[in-house]
Amino acid sequence: MGARSTSRPDWPGALARLSVRRRLLLALALAALVAAIGLVQPLGLLAPVDRLAMKIVAHLRWWPGAEYATGVARLLDRVGEGGARIAIACLVALFLAYAGRPGAVLWLLVATAGMALINPLVKLLFLAPRPDMLDPLIAVSSSSFPSGHAAGTMALYGALALLSRSLTLWLICVAMIAATGASRVWLGVHWPSDVIGGWAEGAAWLLVLSLWLPRSESTHKR
Repeated sequence: MGARSTSRPDWPGALARLSVRRRLLLALALAALVAAIGLVQPLGLLAPVDRLAMKIVAHLRWWPGAEYATGVARLLDRVGEGGARIAIACLVALFLAYAGRPGAVLWLLVATAGMALINPLVKLLFLAPRPDMLDPLIAVSSSSFPSGHAAGTMALYGALALLSRSLTLWLICVAMIAATGASRVWLGVHWPSDVIGGWAEGAAWLLVLSLWLPRSESTHKR
């Protein structure tokens, strides 16, 4: 039994071993990264990398089977919207409530809904235009930086990973975060730096919330 438990990710335990000061410093560093990306983007300092990524995507869109990637990207766009993320969080919250984890229910909902409120405010600070290199495959209206889908999925699936010690669920969460971020570039609606900024924003939010992260019974047992 001991060998099995050591193979499972124990993110709550790992975070608990970090002091409050270190967690807040990490969150501040990630927030500073978001600000730095947002400030240097208009100066064109990130343009070589961003535009190279877009050129690669433009080339890949002509490959056989690219329409399947587009279909998956469109699906991830819908699943990654704010309302869909909150719906997923509410569905998981029902299972957590049934499992007798009311603290986890509240924490998950705050993590998900909080980011849905924070990201639009951060976007207002930068008002970054959308990419202009590719024809967008979906309609978008808000500003570009930081990516709301990237930030929102980091908050939602990052929170799910922190509330669980299942390696399978952890891998699914990582895959959803990565795939959603990549899909924003594939659809032509975000620069890669928008996605990285969104991931950093979501991770900073989770680090702050980790100060109140509820720990399951299995985490306390030795």
